[in-house]
Amino acid sequence: MAQRKKKPTCHQNQAIAHAHHKNEFLHKVKLFVNTLCGEDIYSHFPPEILDRIYRLRFHSLTLVSTSENAVSSQILKSQKQVLTDWLKKDMFDLPKYGIKVLLKDYLTVGLTVFSMYRLIHDHDFATAPKLRSALFDYYSDKDPYSLMSQQLFSIFMSMGWWICNLETGLYWFSYKSQLAEKGKSGMDNIAEVHFHKLESIHVKINGAVRPAIRLGWAMPFSGLNWIGLKPSSLGIKTLFFDQPMKVYVQSHALLRLAERIDSILPGLAQYNMYASFLNAKLFYDSNHHLLIEYRIFETKAGYFAVEVVDKIVVVKTFLFLTQSGTPEGVLLWKNTGLKMLDKKYLAIDKLSTFISSDIDKNEQINKIFAEAGCQSLLELYEKLGCICNKQYEQSQLERMLDYIGINEASIRETITAE
Repeated sequence: MAQRKKKPTCHQNQAIAHAHHKNEFLHKVKLFVNTLCGEDIYSHFPPEILDRIYRLRFHSLTLVSTSENAVSSQILKSQKQVLTDWLKKDMFDLPKYGIKVLLKDYLTVGLTVFSMYRLIHDHDFATAPKLRSALFDYYSDKDPYSLMSQQLFSIFMSMGWWICNLETGLYWFSYKSQLAEKGKSGMDNIAEVHFHKLESIHVKINGAVRPAIRLGWAMPFSGLNWIGLKPSSLGIKTLFFDQPMKVYVQSHALLRLAERIDSILPGLAQYNMYASFLNAKLFYDSNHHLLIEYRIFETKAGYFAVEVVDKIVVVKTFLFLTQSGTPEGVLLWKNTGLKMLDKKYLAIDKLSTFISSDIDKNEQINKIFAEAGCQSLLELYEKLGCICNKQYEQSQLERMLDYIGINEASIRETITAE
């Protein structure tokens, strides 16, 4: 009677998995090294040297939470999955060497090959000097590591947009490599996620006391950056030193920003708020109240109404570009007669209308917005179309033409008349 085949033990399964991983890793090293050097260099490595390279390799990138500010297990788990998926799809390109690999492979294989110059010594084996010479140009080249850092920066920045919120707190990611711990050899690739709860104060304006959050943003690698505005940048003359004033945002302004910039992630809308204040462009409304221009990736989309109170700058509300109270809103009213309630009905007081409707496809309507200084809204789709999370399905053009009460022919006649 045939004996039943025994199942492999856990130890045997681990040994099989280890051997498979080693073979796969060294195969990638072979392809990388031979492409890098333009010849078959890999076949000259003795088995014991390959064992050393594998043992001292760079391990896969791991996301961990820092100890100073605890990150919730839910956030950590979700961001681990996001980072894993990103590294599996993003390519890393080194055209000068003819190399194009997945970013996750560059972080392990590419960095291991970089370290091979130091892992191998001239006296290790007969062809060692030749191999080290072939690897020297890559080892001494700073560009690959710089490109890798830039790519990680972009990924970490995008991850932050998904989870950052000025009201609940900001997250940022850093990267480091260090000697492996916990009984491992080689080098650990580590991404750390950091968390900061922002400073909150209460501000009294026009007799009402409301909470406000300090404006800043958390950037990959470097961490938290605060916004400060000098009095002179706001047209304020002072006898004292022109020191930057802290900027605080009322919750009402964040609520209006979310309502009116309704096609992109709240974190992305808030990041562009930070970027707009970082290079603040000052305007005034018809009552000479201060306005700071709001730009989405350098394209104008509205204004923040601000006021200086007790040597701090307070952001009171957000106005979409077409709204009454903005210079463009005033022009739009003068040119078309559209008032606040009209704009709400037509939904031209929020971004989603301009991102996905057919307004920009009509020359006459396009000209109406352009003459009011709102052309930038029609240009935003090219920048934001691929990342928008809300779009109108119905045609806004016909609705607008019907509401204004004129047809396309009469619009053409009115606008083009000298």
